[in-house]
Amino acid sequence: MRILFFIFFVGVAFPSASSAFDYSFEGWARGGAQYVFDSPSGFDDVDRDLELRLGVVGNVFRKNEWSLDYELKGDNRITGGPREQAGFNNDFESEFFRGWLRLENETVKIRGGRQAILFGAGSLFRPLGFFDNRNISGVVPFTRGVDGLRTTIFLSADTFVDSWLVSADKDSRVIAGGRIESQLAGLETGFVFQYHPATDLEFLSQFDRELFQLGYHLKGEYGVGYWHEARLDVGAERFEENLRFDSVWGADYTLNVGEGLHVLAEYFLSVKNNPDPLIPFDDTTLHQVGVMMDQPVGVDFVWRLFGFFDLRDGGFQFAPQIEYYLMKQTYLYLNGKWGGNVNGSDSPGRLFRKGPVFNGTESSVGFTLIYYI
Repeated sequence: MRILFFIFFVGVAFPSASSAFDYSFEGWARGGAQYVFDSPSGFDDVDRDLELRLGVVGNVFRKNEWSLDYELKGDNRITGGPREQAGFNNDFESEFFRGWLRLENETVKIRGGRQAILFGAGSLFRPLGFFDNRNISGVVPFTRGVDGLRTTIFLSADTFVDSWLVSADKDSRVIAGGRIESQLAGLETGFVFQYHPATDLEFLSQFDRELFQLGYHLKGEYGVGYWHEARLDVGAERFEENLRFDSVWGADYTLNVGEGLHVLAEYFLSVKNNPDPLIPFDDTTLHQVGVMMDQPVGVDFVWRLFGFFDLRDGGFQFAPQIEYYLMKQTYLYLNGKWGGNVNGSDSPGRLFRKGPVFNGTESSVGFTLIYYI
């Protein structure tokens, strides 16, 4: 992070030192509140938060075919209500959202610092989203960054190789991985490998286990868009007792209704032989279905609907959302969440459960106002 501050300072204070140096300020101011129905006893009924994300993006220099650019953004967030009471968020958090430098030309990209590393074909379920912790049905979802080094080499117009080293934040350990992506028989095809040591990054799946992870994805279109993505986790020790396979099949199509009704559906399967007894509903086999529909209405209005269904425990969760453009750079989102269980409204499940402590699956309704800087 310090080197980014230094480069920014030199570029502004001594413009002659870098004639190509430029910068622009970006970010947002966001505020919102959610009313939680049937909030557990002792927890507030209203969940609220305020966020100010500010930073700079720009270029340090351009020479011949090379370019060095950067992004530096910080997040300041105040949270109150049941999420803060349950310990999901602190009442005040301040951290870097992004902070990276990227050196590139037409065939090579090297980016180091806090960055997003996202890939894969899935939309609602992301087996290959090793570092993805987004709430995909949330308002403008972003994944938190990881501190690492990523290199991309373009072998041809449609083939490239990626590699990355990510800090495990534990005993100088490093998560290391690589993938290749190309066009095969008209399909976007990717293969990935990653070594995952035990880490302190609690937002990662199986963060405390040493794993070898293999995966692939396929994506194409033939009237209807379709994709398949899968990952196999193998424990580095006693691997026969620590195997996990995640996969997703998906398709989407835009119907000629109004200004275009987009419909997307995915089926997610997860199988493992060693469930964690400390995690509720951590069965050996998981079957879930996700659906998303969205449609613009005019130039200022978009509605979306997310639906998730657990085929084993009967739980479901619907998340409707309306996006409305108020004025220059300002958007209003109305959103809600309604969960239940086809086996009985109070039956516990992965997607909806009632309990003495707030768990985040409770039904709610609210709004979010965002001003883009």
